[in-house]
Amino acid sequence: MTDHLPADLEDRVRGAYQSAAQTVQPTTLRRTSPMPAAGSVPRSRRMNAFVPIAAAIAVLVVIGASVALPRLLTGAAQNPAAPGIGASAPGHYPPFRVVVTVSDGNSESKLLVESAATGHVVSTLAPPWQGGMWIDVSAAAAATRFIVAAEPVSSPYAPTRLYALTLSAHGTVTGLAPLSVPTLPGELTSLAASADGSTVAYTTFGPGAAYEAGVITGGRTRHWSVSAGAIAGIWHVSVSGDGGMLAFTTQSVGRGGVEDAAWVLPTGSAPGSITARARKIYDHTYLGGAGHASTVLQSALISQDGSTLYLCTSASPASGRTVTTVTADSTADGASLGTISAWDNGYPEILSPVGGMLLSWDQNSSTAYLINPATRTRTTLRLRGIPRAQYVTLAW
Repeated sequence: MTDHLPADLEDRVRGAYQSAAQTVQPTTLRRTSPMPAAGSVPRSRRMNAFVPIAAAIAVLVVIGASVALPRLLTGAAQNPAAPGIGASAPGHYPPFRVVVTVSDGNSESKLLVESAATGHVVSTLAPPWQGGMWIDVSAAAAATRFIVAAEPVSSPYAPTRLYALTLSAHGTVTGLAPLSVPTLPGELTSLAASADGSTVAYTTFGPGAAYEAGVITGGRTRHWSVSAGAIAGIWHVSVSGDGGMLAFTTQSVGRGGVEDAAWVLPTGSAPGSITARARKIYDHTYLGGAGHASTVLQSALISQDGSTLYLCTSASPASGRTVTTVTADSTADGASLGTISAWDNGYPEILSPVGGMLLSWDQNSSTAYLINPATRTRTTLRLRGIPRAQYVTLAW
């Protein structure tokens, strides 16, 4: 999720991949961007505490932030309205958000249920077993149901375990049950659930040096894979409201530089190769280096009706400020549907769905945006202060 890295951080990340057999100490990342150096492998831009890239066993902690309260929605910035964007009408805001936290030393994590009206913590849940770690959460159909993921703290590429978390009308935890498909091979890199609650989508990296995208529907798993040699990372999975289409981003390294790509894939496709079954909607090669302009794909999110893919990119000229832009492309043919919103200074850049809207937020920014993709209206949210090195990811 980024553009440029401080030189010392670039060196640390590059060293992680050049020493694949060694474990890298956790580093608090301000952003994530492609690595232009020859022979390097770009790192993960997913908000998980533990995300592998290629063969490097690198633990790179990305610290998230709590989303501001719905009652603080003020200061809407108007953009020109435009037809032709596949977006659901904004709905009500769910009463609770669930966040995953991790300690500074990655030794423990907690799952917090917060009131969206007050920001106060309603419930706290420890990992489901000793030595486990919460790593991700996604909102499901009902406002009181979430999909949560955990994995062992000290076992790289161990299976990820999935659970359904249910809350009472007051936000207290009433249940934590394994899903019908309770484990996924390898480490999770992103997680999503469909609005109708029928489909859970995921991306992983696991044993055999393969990246995988898949869906769980009706107690069965369908997945597509690609070797780590073909791509260097897979992230930002999202799924349409009816579970019929998923989207994700990948990164690969070629002679020309580092390529960011966004894909869509009908979930009814036959299992097989990701690159053979999916449709590439966006790709951009980042050349990098001092004095070069850069455009980096930060995140992607599919619309509820599956017709539109929203892309968040950050563009930096050779000299000057960074501009972050949310655009829309047709999932049918990749045709551009125009710019939804744009702002200076780079942050925020992570797209999440909330009540038919696009929530753009970032782990290091005090500002978030709630974007109506149909009217192209952007509303500013102020983030609450949080303890340093605590929040990892959230679902609302």
